Amino acid sequence: MNKISLSTTILMIMSISIYGESLSESLENIEKSAEFCKVQKNEHQPIKVRSVRGVLSEYDPMENSKVQLRAGYITFSEDSASRTNAYALGGHFHLNTKRWNGFMVGAEVFTVLNLGVNQDPIHVHGDLFNENGKSFILLSQVYLDWKWCNTEIKLGRQILDTPHADSDDIRMMPNYFEAYTITNTDIDNLTLSAGLIDKMAGWENAVNSAEFVDVGETLGTDKNIDGIYYASAAYEGIKDLSLSLWYYHYSDIADVVYAEAGYSYALAKTTFTFGLQYDSSHETGAALLGKQDAQTYGISLETNFTDIGITILAAYNQDNGDTGAMDLSLGGGSFFTSMEDQTLDALGTAGTAWMIGAGYDFGKLGIDDLTFGVAYGNFEADDTSVYESSEIDAVLEYSFNDKITATAAFASVDFNVEDMEDYDQFRMLANYNF
Repeated sequence: MNKISLSTTILMIMSISIYGESLSESLENIEKSAEFCKVQKNEHQPIKVRSVRGVLSEYDPMENSKVQLRAGYITFSEDSASRTNAYALGGHFHLNTKRWNGFMVGAEVFTVLNLGVNQDPIHVHGDLFNENGKSFILLSQVYLDWKWCNTEIKLGRQILDTPHADSDDIRMMPNYFEAYTITNTDIDNLTLSAGLIDKMAGWENAVNSAEFVDVGETLGTDKNIDGIYYASAAYEGIKDLSLSLWYYHYSDIADVVYAEAGYSYALAKTTFTFGLQYDSSHETGAALLGKQDAQTYGISLETNFTDIGITILAAYNQDNGDTGAMDLSLGGGSFFTSMEDQTLDALGTAGTAWMIGAGYDFGKLGIDDLTFGVAYGNFEADDTSVYESSEIDAVLEYSFNDKITATAAFASVDFNVEDMEDYDQFRMLANYNF
């Protein structure tokens, strides 16, 4: 009887092994087959419409590195309060496996260290650390990634870059998301995507940057929600024109529609980039955060004088909804007028925002990889007694080489409303990639 069982087991193992090899070969053949796997490519480069906040918060360290070390400093001074400040060291280590039949596993560990040297705990600025102002270590990314032909599925903790959920990398650690996403490019010049966002970690999760918390808690509800579902379509088939449309369903909170168009036009040595955007939200389900009625419009113009190294950026946003611009973004948000600190959704009611800025590339003076920019923005509610502010930003960025970069940013915010205090903020981040 034992021999029969053993023989049966051996036969089962052999059949599983043979089946596995056959399946593996089949998958590899499908992957390599032009008939099944014709890769589609965009004919034109996407047109990216930028805001001050968007320029400052871009995050893609894995493009050039598997390991990054980071040093940061921030100081914040409000008129009626004591100055807070903090400095820290941190970084991440990222590891990807090789793909097997389209599958890959990725993981990343991020750590932030509070040096604690001459830092009074009472006056420590909390944006750099965990909820207690302490050091932390976090498994920031761990995901399963599968690619087949023109489809990619990614499951787990990851970085996202969508209009209303993004990394917003302007502190020691960016925002991360526990999400389940799918992207498809079967149709030429058209990218389709969909996903579910379940949890969020990072300096803007409103609870504890060192933990992944339910997005319902991050948004301010007193209970967990079923997540944020989204779907999008981006089209790049027309030269110098980019179109995108996004739909978000915040379970029991709101339905959101975001649309954007970007157009680029080159004239001699000058490039003009025009942007249009529309953003709306309406409460849904249990409406856990109350009424949502945003109707936001935006326009942007960026002019790049390549021969003299000067870039000028101007933008305008207006919201006509009953509850003001949507404040449900997980990250820096999508508005063209967003600055280092102030954004349109801070008004909490209908209103307008405009900004103008200029940047200079010192490469024209022989100092490569050094840029400086200044910007001014104005934010005011229709009823200015409710909200009115202005912000001045100054930013200096320098790449010492292809591994070391540094950014220094200063923001000064003034309010023309009672009970709102003016404040200044300065931060500096330096990254070493290897």
